[in-house]
Formats: sequence, structure tokens, C-alpha cells
Amino acid sequence: MSWSLNKDKTLERFLKTYRMERDKKFKELDVEFMRALEIDDTDSKNAIILKKNNLRDFPSTITNDSFSTVDELRALWPTSFLDLPDRWY
Repeated sequence: MSWSLNKDKTLERFLKTYRMERDKKFKELDVEFMRALEIDDTDSKNAIILKKNNLRDFPSTITNDSFSTVDELRALWPTSFLDLPDRWY
């Protein structure tokens, strides 16, 4: 009997972890946004809006066809705007 990856379950766990980490980041960005509002910093507000939209849109970019192994899925984590947790799987 050979071992096979249950892609549905793996993706489900990946996205669950992503959403938990994203929620933490949203809280940080909300505080930054409020500060930008207070000083009317339009550039900061726009940058925060872009970050939040990227965080919201990311899950729709991942499908079962996007990866073959757990390591490939891990490599898809958007480290440019969200830290990869030490242990997600």
C-alpha cells in the first residue's frame, strides 16, 4: 500500500491556519488604519487597504492543482505580507 496526500484535507488545514494568521494581521492593520485616519495620511490608508485586500484575496488563488506536496503548498504561503507560522501542519 502506498501513501498518498489527501489534498482536500491538507488545503483545508492550510487555509484554516492562514485565516487565523490573517485575522491577527487584520487587527494590527486596523490599528494602523485608525492612526492614519487620525493624521489624515492618505498614502498609509491606501497602502493598508491594499494589504487587507491582498490578505482577503489570497485564499481564492490556491486550488488542489496548485500543489502536489505539503512542501509545495508551504511554499505558496504569502510571506511578503504574512509571516509563516512555525508549525501550520
